[in-house]
Amino acid sequence: MSDPQVILGETVAGHSASLRKRMGVLAQDLVKNTFDLAEAFFEAQETHCYIEWGFESLGDYASLELGIKHRKAQYLARIVRVCRECGVARKDYEPVGVTKLREITSLDTDATFFDQEYQKHTPMVDYIVDLIAKAPECTTVEIEEEVARLKGMTGENAMVKRGYSLTRSAWDNVVAICFESVRKRLGSAGRDEEGKAKEFSDGVVIECLCAEYNSDPRNFLEDEDCSKEQIEVQEESNVGTTGTTSGLDIPQESEVALRSPRKVLPGE
Repeated sequence: MSDPQVILGETVAGHSASLRKRMGVLAQDLVKNTFDLAEAFFEAQETHCYIEWGFESLGDYASLELGIKHRKAQYLARIVRVCRECGVARKDYEPVGVTKLREITSLDTDATFFDQEYQKHTPMVDYIVDLIAKAPECTTVEIEEEVARLKGMTGENAMVKRGYSLTRSAWDNVVAICFESVRKRLGSAGRDEEGKAKEFSDGVVIECLCAEYNSDPRNFLEDEDCSKEQIEVQEESNVGTTGTTSGLDIPQESEVALRSPRKVLPGE
């Protein structure tokens, strides 16, 4: 009599191999098979079968075997997971498109939103379902603004994007080393969908560095006040028998004439 555990193990292994083969085929035409591959990524993420395939994470498998970026594999799997948690069928969310769905499904299904108008907390799931239903008629910018509002990222908390360029040498030998040191000090930023520790973003690291710099008064030494210093103006002098201090070389007779008023002669 066959061992049920052996049969189950063979069935699981066979399904895992079949899933891997199917993902390889789907990845050959990502534009056409985007949502099929998204569901396959979600299944691989839930079963952790990528470990059996010799990869540490779903992202590693996607990038190394399928040539798909790590983050893309993660957000495609997240789209499927969030929509299933909210009870939204594929036929309802697929027409929305990946770009808008990626933004909407960044919302936390376990969170609530406090509505100032009605003074009550509403489950975030309700907003996600509503956004998915309205998304086909909304622009991407409108979706982004509404998601930001639901996350509380408005006003002073609004996100500001900045881009900088630097040399490879500066990145490898200065910035990357500094960022890694700060991240070690900050610790973990939580867990991702695969249960792995997440790192803090570059934005958080930069904020930490700037806050530390700003808190050190030595970085803001006031300029020396020179307004009370007396500036001595040197003048040339032509000290002669008359004691004049004029800088002009004036003959003695002319100098006397300049000091004495001229008499007006008759007939002038």
